[in-house]
Amino acid sequence: MSDIKKVGVIGCGLMGRGIAQVSAASGYETVVREVNDDLLQSGLAAIGKQLNRAVEKGKLEATDCEATLGRLTGTVALEDLADCDIIIEAIVEDIEVKKDLFGALDRQCPDSTIFASNTSSLTVTEMGASSTRWNPSRRNQGCGATLMVTSTSPGGPP
Repeated sequence: MSDIKKVGVIGCGLMGRGIAQVSAASGYETVVREVNDDLLQSGLAAIGKQLNRAVEKGKLEATDCEATLGRLTGTVALEDLADCDIIIEAIVEDIEVKKDLFGALDRQCPDSTIFASNTSSLTVTEMGASSTRWNPSRRNQGCGATLMVTSTSPGGPP
């Protein structure tokens, strides 16, 4: 597997914007996608507010704040995540919506893209099955990971 250079985050609500902020602050080019521009702008504004608050409290240098924001891009187009190395979803806890999302991502992303979920209550196995990447017969054949869906929430179901 190649190094992670670009991170995609789907959902810019509380969890999604937190993931996007940490990713960008860690030095990764980060694209965050939301379903409409109002939600996207609200999420991006909250990230900016959080970073600026850290600067005001002396916990973050202004240059680091600017660099973090410079690595963060917002979009409403799912296609803008097609070149991400890893995509983390943080959307509504609805298995059908998540399965539709992973199916759509599967059609537009290269096999090397890692899909991750921030779910805390849904099975990632079922989400992964919506992708053509879920193929146990490919395991250990040197053709990328078999199941590229993982939960980022502690205590989430397998």
